Amino acid sequence: MKKTAKTWLRLGISLGLLLVLLFFFVDLGQAWRAVSQARWEFLVLLLAAFTLDRCLMSYKWRLLLISQGYPAGHGEALKAYYLATFAGCFLPSTLGSDAIRVGLFARPDRPSQAVAASIFLERALGFVAAALAAVIGLVLLTGITTGLPTQFFYWAFGLLAAACLAVLLSFTAWAERLHGQAERRWRERSRLLAWLLDFVKAYHQYRRNRGVLLWFLFLSFIEQGAPVIFNWLIAKALHLDLTLLESAAVTPAVFFLARLPVSFSSFGVLEGLYVAFFSLVGIGSTSAFLIGFLVNLGSMASALPAIPMYLRGGVDRAAPPAPPGGSSA
Repeated sequence: MKKTAKTWLRLGISLGLLLVLLFFFVDLGQAWRAVSQARWEFLVLLLAAFTLDRCLMSYKWRLLLISQGYPAGHGEALKAYYLATFAGCFLPSTLGSDAIRVGLFARPDRPSQAVAASIFLERALGFVAAALAAVIGLVLLTGITTGLPTQFFYWAFGLLAAACLAVLLSFTAWAERLHGQAERRWRERSRLLAWLLDFVKAYHQYRRNRGVLLWFLFLSFIEQGAPVIFNWLIAKALHLDLTLLESAAVTPAVFFLARLPVSFSSFGVLEGLYVAFFSLVGIGSTSAFLIGFLVNLGSMASALPAIPMYLRGGVDRAAPPAPPGGSSA
């Protein structure tokens, strides 16, 4: 299936899920009253929290690149993050936001393979941190409600264990030997294979920076608290009685499940998960839908500072990297 077709399919899934939620779970009159009476100062704080979160994301990514000796300024990394998020949310691009980030950041002294490897590792460690936060949140949730199916624990623990094992195995000497065998067998077969081998080599280099990886993982775990704050701020804006503990118990599992790339910017999926999970802490379906919807809108609104960068041609540099060559690009 072509990338554009997948985009339209995901958009259709989002619209379909939102319509189902609006017709069967949401009281539109109650929703309108809640929004019209919202305390907007908390929504301003929400945008500030999103901005701080994006700064932390770019700081973490920059740590990975610098640990390998590649130049990466704070402003440059943050700009790439903003442009990639903006393009992923608002532009009809055939590239994903991560691919756009590679296109924006790759240059002669920063090979595209190395940039792609840093983003892949960022995603892998972020998945581990999200799974850990989800497990801790579910433990907290058992102290608040008895309505949580035990299967969630099995799935959460299983995914956490699998993610940890996969990351650890990818840095073993065994994985490096496999890469060496692949180098000897496949490097000369095609430029794409050569690029992929350079990508894997760049990824393996991080095994020499365990301190950086542990610090990155710690920061990624701390970052899982950002959505907890987002939900709490929106609840305050909507005059809802949601404590930080309740938000911390529910939010990590919701965001972990929302990682599934089946909808457009998680619209529809996130709101549905909110309706299901926040009912466990006494939040009604209409209020839960509003929290999830406003989180999605806040994420998109926080990317709007990228508009001046885009108008100056920032995304034009994010074409796919040149056809992979046999060495550093």
